Amino acid sequence: MGSAHAGETIDLGNGASVTIGAAARASLRTTDGETDGFLESARILTSGQFNKVVGFTFNTEIESSGGIFPYLPGDPDGIRILDATARFEFNDYFNVWAGRMVLPQDRSNLDGPYYLGVWDYPIVSAFPNRFNGRDDGVTIWGQTGGGKFKYWAGAYEGCRGDSPCATGAAGGGDLLYVGRASYDFWDPEPGYYVASDYYGKKEILSVGFSTSFQDRATGTALDPGHYFGWNVDGLMQKKVFGDNVLTLEGAYYHYDTDDKATPLANGDSYFVLASFLIDHNFGPGKLQPVIRYEEFLTKNAYDISRLQTGVNYIIRGSDARVSLLYSKTDFEDPTLASVDQFVAGLQLQY
Repeated sequence: MGSAHAGETIDLGNGASVTIGAAARASLRTTDGETDGFLESARILTSGQFNKVVGFTFNTEIESSGGIFPYLPGDPDGIRILDATARFEFNDYFNVWAGRMVLPQDRSNLDGPYYLGVWDYPIVSAFPNRFNGRDDGVTIWGQTGGGKFKYWAGAYEGCRGDSPCATGAAGGGDLLYVGRASYDFWDPEPGYYVASDYYGKKEILSVGFSTSFQDRATGTALDPGHYFGWNVDGLMQKKVFGDNVLTLEGAYYHYDTDDKATPLANGDSYFVLASFLIDHNFGPGKLQPVIRYEEFLTKNAYDISRLQTGVNYIIRGSDARVSLLYSKTDFEDPTLASVDQFVAGLQLQY
């Protein structure tokens, strides 16, 4: 769940600088007639450059607990490190990041919640990670054509040690390996991160493919198994009928846990999304009707599907946005009732 750079940059001279920013997301959710408020995210964002090559990123995030997957976030329960990355950026073609960082597992994770096309993070994006789509390790990445073609390849801690996905089989020294490549046919998306909505500032036609593998990530020490997952995703965003913006997005996922005991997702999933940004100001912002459907066909639990539809009120892109949505979550398990929910969310970034 990535985040692009935001904030105020201070020039320190001799090629050095520091950028400081902040971000927050809060929501009101009405579920089964009961309304609750949630502080879903509150981040302090810092990054800097020592020179043209060497830089750093250090971001914090609230830690939440007690959430009910997939329709209620947790309550704030302290603060922890979100990103702590040393960046060595030599040129467009070859860069090295080391530390805790966003894993390049799919577009949604490289977006993060602040840059998605709809409020909630997709339940079908379920690759292993340590915290909020991050893990500790090293990523090599680069781009050509100003960001038209991009690649990422890295090795990370994965499901071992104190990771939430660790099992009795983990801890044998096996790392999680992740690779991704993407291509933009229209406007490029330069840099490590991406977004799923540029609100008319770019026209995007992009396709990406990701894969993840870790040996001895599932099962027990006496009966270990491997983890393997892959994903293909696409985004189209184009101005139509003047400066209205049509967005179509989709992704497909496959997860294989070698038929071993594990908290990791096992099965196939997908989502499709459509939105339409109306080129007319309603007060300080513009309206964007949006709909997303996602489905998870799992092998080690009950199938689940979710429909979300409503409207985003775009005040200043991803920096100031209000979302009013209705969602319906269905479970294959006959003992679980469908969940209807109304969500009002506000996010701000600086």
